[in-house]
Amino acid sequence: MTARGRLVFLLISFAVVTPLAAQQTIEQRVQQLEKRLDDLSRQMTEVRQQIDQLKNVPPPAAATEDLTKIETVQPTAATSEQTPTQAPPPNALTDVQTINNVQTPGASKVFNPDISVIGNFLGKAGQVNPYEFGRADMRPTFQLDEAEVAFQAFIDPYAKANFFLSLTPQGIDVEEGYANFITLPYDLTAKVGKMKAYFGKDNTWHTHVRPWVDQPLVIHNFFGDEQFHDDGISVSKIFPNSFAYTEGTVEVFKGEVAGIFGRQKQNDLAYNENSNIELGSSYARGALAGASSGANQFAGIDVTYRWKPLMQGLYKSFIGRLELIGNDRPDVDRKLRGFYASADRQIAQRWFTGVRIDASDRAVVGDSGTRAFTDRGVAATLTFWPSEFSQLRGELRRIHYGDVSRAVNELLFQLQFAIGAHGAHAF
Repeated sequence: MTARGRLVFLLISFAVVTPLAAQQTIEQRVQQLEKRLDDLSRQMTEVRQQIDQLKNVPPPAAATEDLTKIETVQPTAATSEQTPTQAPPPNALTDVQTINNVQTPGASKVFNPDISVIGNFLGKAGQVNPYEFGRADMRPTFQLDEAEVAFQAFIDPYAKANFFLSLTPQGIDVEEGYANFITLPYDLTAKVGKMKAYFGKDNTWHTHVRPWVDQPLVIHNFFGDEQFHDDGISVSKIFPNSFAYTEGTVEVFKGEVAGIFGRQKQNDLAYNENSNIELGSSYARGALAGASSGANQFAGIDVTYRWKPLMQGLYKSFIGRLELIGNDRPDVDRKLRGFYASADRQIAQRWFTGVRIDASDRAVVGDSGTRAFTDRGVAATLTFWPSEFSQLRGELRRIHYGDVSRAVNELLFQLQFAIGAHGAHAF
């Protein structure tokens, strides 16, 4: 065999033997690893057995001897130098002390309630309102109209506290402040404190919840800018059935609402009851404010229709509302009536548009007595939500005032912004 042939033979032999050797080496390493795992498993078993034995070993006899029999040896300087200080033995695994903390999530909220602030900035352009012209409190062109500060937290497992403060250029007012008891017998819930009366729909809303910049005429003329809210007690109960969500509410208030109710005697309270299954009826009665006798009564019906498809609910929705309120007071020659009807449509993920028509009688006190005039209005809104914490809204409205025979056209601008945790309001 030539030298070239021997070289080729050696190369072929090396190419065949090398993979076999590599494969053999890998198999050997796998076997070694398996052996080490077996050794570690066996050692862990031995350690566990030793720990179990230590748990059952009684304490040494020296530890149970009387302390008077223990001789105390004072080491000298020489012995202390000769005998090195021994480190204390390490603690055994069984010496670990476990502390169980009682879970009280409600206690943390008592000292750290949910706090939020919602600002309501308004702008105005258009004709002068005849009821604002010449008045010191005429609405300015731009104004931070209100800042609502909310404090909400569970008092204990049985009640929750809600405080809503309204900060306006006129001052600070407690819009609502009540304790809500949610675990009463017979599936009852109750609110005690100052609250908005559960009368209709619009009266229960805070400013930032309304789908319009302003209030409907019937709410403004009958209940004023501050709406119907007073100190009292409200009790509600849900009546389960297979047809519809049904809830009944009975409320008793102190009976002092500016321009609406005024107590003449200690027992002159205001009562309110409401049943709401998207078709709601309301009734309220109290002593007439500013009069020596007579009762001021309100009755209302509200209808709400909501449409929000499951598949496209993020981009499309519709809400239709209708509310009718009647007012019977002895100082007016006829019963007062009012209504509003609105339709709000979501046209994109963050864009909403709506229209509202309303009409309401308004009692005007004059030299010849109290007379009733009818105001009529129409409004259109366009709302943009940059996020769930802010919104921009424009409203174009036209109001015809019955007692001055004059129509006013106005363009309102609204910016709302919120910080902090703000709980959801009633649906």
